[in-house]
Amino acid sequence: MGEEFAWNDRYAGDDAWAEWFEICSVAGCRPAFASRLREQISSAMYARLARAGIPREDAGDDPVAFFDAYFRLKGSREKGKPLKLYFAHRIKDEGIAMVDFVCGTLFGSGSGRVRDIVLDWIAVIKGWKPRTVAGEDGSRRLVWENAGDESLAAVEQAEEPESFDFLDEEPLRADAEQVLAAVARRTRLASAAVALLVYATSHDIALTEPCILAALGAGKSQAYAWREKAVNALERELRGVELADTPLFARILVASAAAHLPRALRGELGVE
Repeated sequence: MGEEFAWNDRYAGDDAWAEWFEICSVAGCRPAFASRLREQISSAMYARLARAGIPREDAGDDPVAFFDAYFRLKGSREKGKPLKLYFAHRIKDEGIAMVDFVCGTLFGSGSGRVRDIVLDWIAVIKGWKPRTVAGEDGSRRLVWENAGDESLAAVEQAEEPESFDFLDEEPLRADAEQVLAAVARRTRLASAAVALLVYATSHDIALTEPCILAALGAGKSQAYAWREKAVNALERELRGVELADTPLFARILVASAAAHLPRALRGELGVE
């Protein structure tokens, strides 16, 4: 399934996660479920902690208890309700597979929610505050106030919805690739066809162009039918991406689509 599903070897299972969503407490789940949930959550959170330069032995709090509390107490940015209820609603209404939601949205290696949870966890453990600082080249990074050693303080870029220029683009590129792959699966179109349809639509290029029809291997009517399917699937997939409505993500999505085009076609379309 790709790098975003790096935790699949520890996936607790659909039934275990469904029970967790009912009560939002690992300890309250059936023992067999609780054991698997604890392993997956702890592994993901300790891995993120290590990437932030914090030794595991410094983590005095239980990561699973913090994980549970985060989802009970934190609200969704858009809906103003506990994250547990917001995500449960999305899973049901959008028909998201539980394994895709857990291993992607929660624990995805690029932009999983676990990153934000661990940033909060570190703040509780250490009493530090995350803030962004500018480097000499104008780039920005996230550091911890009151962290002492500057080399220890540098950590991954946290999501800053108010300041998109501060964001690390790599997680957004991973999200864009996931979206394109999901559209291909949902429409049962080739990945190259989806990339071309997304790119052509974003640049208002007519699908009747001979090079596009040749690349798609389709006639005019079929090409437009495929585009309608792709656009509908794209709109659905973008609902699961928090920054999908930002110009930055739109740019990255189109760039990702362009990168999948054959070199000869890129030349014909004038792709830079």
